[in-house]
Amino acid sequence: MNSNLHPYQNLQVLLATKHHKGMVVAPEFESALGMKVEELHVDTDVLGTFSGEIERVGTAKETVIAKAHLAIEAGVSPYALASEGSVGVDPLIPFINSDIEHMAFIDTEREITLVETIRSTEIIAKSIKLQSLHQLENFLEGADFPRHKLIIRTTETPTAYCVKGIDDFDILRDSIATLLRSHSEIIVESDLRAHCSPTRMANIAQVARKLAKRLSNLCPECQAPGWGVVGFFKGLPCTECGEISEEALRAEIWGCVKCSFTQEGKILADSIDPSRCDLCNP
Repeated sequence: MNSNLHPYQNLQVLLATKHHKGMVVAPEFESALGMKVEELHVDTDVLGTFSGEIERVGTAKETVIAKAHLAIEAGVSPYALASEGSVGVDPLIPFINSDIEHMAFIDTEREITLVETIRSTEIIAKSIKLQSLHQLENFLEGADFPRHKLIIRTTETPTAYCVKGIDDFDILRDSIATLLRSHSEIIVESDLRAHCSPTRMANIAQVARKLAKRLSNLCPECQAPGWGVVGFFKGLPCTECGEISEEALRAEIWGCVKCSFTQEGKILADSIDPSRCDLCNP
């Protein structure tokens, strides 16, 4: 595709953020689309915080779209971006953490809203409950401190008091000592705001790359940006008995975010192993 012909070439999109995400998002949109990303400082914390003072209401997808609408409401550009992350126990691999990052793009001129998502186990996300400073040493190594910044906070929900963005040992030690004078137990944990977490920032770059690449594809029917995978064709025969497994993914379905046009995409498989067959391996 000739990028000079892309409808977003040289246009500006506003990124709703207060945590400097533009540094990794802007290069991806410039490279894939020729689109200029400008940060718009909005208080995205009103939709939820990692440190627990404000609980996120709704799903991550709903929240990331709401964040992007904060930029649209500024009235400066018809195009907006936002990201939202969820860090916790991995849904597929027990006992490790993962970071699920969503990024939304809104184009009010074409009435397009598109969200892309990535899941990464490359995330530093550590937490410990402390009763004394003696418990701190081993934790700091695993938390990659001070490259990854820390939060100290009280244990109640919602969080009543916290100190964020700590990247200095003396400040960390003094802050913990001060808080332990009035609380028997406190929490020290990774500060997962993007500008405080290099591993999370790398994942935001990854989802930005995925979204920008998706937007670079134009619908072959109506030429709207955002042509890509919208679902899957299912149903594959077992190589042993021929029984059709209705849930096995056969091929991608590519579709348009604007019109109803779809077509078959990449073939994922033409059969399944007997170990996955309900008849051979009930």
